[in-house]
Amino acid sequence: MRRDGDPELFVHAARLLMRGQDIYITPTPHGNYYYYPPFFAFLNIPLTLLPAWAVTVLWALASVALLGWSVAAFYGGMTERPFFSLPARTRWVVCFFSTLLTARFIVLHLRFGQTNIFVLALAVLGLRWLAREHRVRAGLATGLSMAVKLTTLPFGFWFLARRGGRVLLGMLLAGLIAAALPALVVGFKQDADYHREWVERVALENAPGTGNWASNGNISLRAQADRFFLKTDAFGYKGRLYRVTLVELPAAIVRLVGQLLMLSVALAIVLYAVRFRRAPELVSRWGGYAFVFSLIPNFSTVTEIPHLVILLPAYVYVVHLWHVLRVEDRAFRALVVLSFILTTLTTKTFCGEFLGRLFASLGVINLGMLLLSAAIFRAAVLGARGVGADSSLEA
Repeated sequence: MRRDGDPELFVHAARLLMRGQDIYITPTPHGNYYYYPPFFAFLNIPLTLLPAWAVTVLWALASVALLGWSVAAFYGGMTERPFFSLPARTRWVVCFFSTLLTARFIVLHLRFGQTNIFVLALAVLGLRWLAREHRVRAGLATGLSMAVKLTTLPFGFWFLARRGGRVLLGMLLAGLIAAALPALVVGFKQDADYHREWVERVALENAPGTGNWASNGNISLRAQADRFFLKTDAFGYKGRLYRVTLVELPAAIVRLVGQLLMLSVALAIVLYAVRFRRAPELVSRWGGYAFVFSLIPNFSTVTEIPHLVILLPAYVYVVHLWHVLRVEDRAFRALVVLSFILTTLTTKTFCGEFLGRLFASLGVINLGMLLLSAAIFRAAVLGARGVGADSSLEA
């Protein structure tokens, strides 16, 4: 993990919060700025008591542990069996290949020490509690994951579509708790100022059509719309800036395009939730969760490569269908393979720096993630038809 990684940033923000100083305009010694809600700075206050090296080590160890737990918990919930009661070969194959498919994202995430694994673990915890019928508690865990980072907001659309009133109540309570806790340190007025500044400086500044944070480092759909329809730089290479603008449109139109893309993601989640409500449990519930996880990066306004660690549950699901249930549908398998190729094998590690940045700027990685979503949806169609183990259904 880099010494100038995110753990330093989190502790820096926590110290500023304890002093009542502005947590968004004061950079770290390495020039990094804090972009998370005030709640997460509050959570990091205990880490201010530790030396920097200890924070870095603890964050790395916690990330690895939470990642392993998330995989085991999601797969155990999906199979309705304790993880270690599953056959050893099944555990190893599913966990190995799902981790392999997301290895690049995991390595980069651990290198920079980001929060996405923590957010993922909270979301999975909520889903496990929901499987045990602890609905309000499930909503609390899911809501807290959103309070740390809005990444998991699409689960709100899922529970709205499934009419999960008690889960939504738990999410609302989590939001209220997260909004109020920093006030214990800085008072309600300063807490309100922090939240207002976060909305203005983070949420709204990265809205569709702004052209902000629209380089190839941001692989969200809204950034893709900005790159295609605004005169904004897409990537740099050897001191030269490149654009991939197809046609320049007014900012208001591009803003609408970006918003419609995000709305399309939300509607896709609602469609799955409604259409497969009465499908077998694996498809109706856990397939739906995997579908939401696969769409999360394309809903967010800012998505970097390390953020794609959130795809891990989706890959656990498709590897289970492929290896354990032996779904041999050609379309399903082709979509999974193409998804991996486009999201991973088109990056600079395999294609070189110029082509890797060009592919990212052209939306190739976005397409790969959408193909993963399509594979899960295709599997749901098969599952709703009763296609399961030992299937040889042709596309």
